[in-house]
Amino acid sequence: MTFTARYPGRCASCHCQIVPGDEVGYTQDDELVHADCYEPDTEPEPGPPPTCPTCWLTPPCEHTEEP
Repeated sequence: MTFTARYPGRCASCHCQIVPGDEVGYTQDDELVHADCYEPDTEPEPGPPPTCPTCWLTPPCEHTEEP
């Protein structure tokens, strides 16, 4: 998520000046960066492992074929 800076600062990514009115965002480490330098965490959270529709165990099981 980005927002408009209200105070001056320094970009943690490119180390250039941030002036009020610049679009900025915070990294996962809570560092302020320009919107152009901002890379949100796009890696999805891992979901549950797939299960066998017959026995509901995590493959390999007796119902799945070996590759």
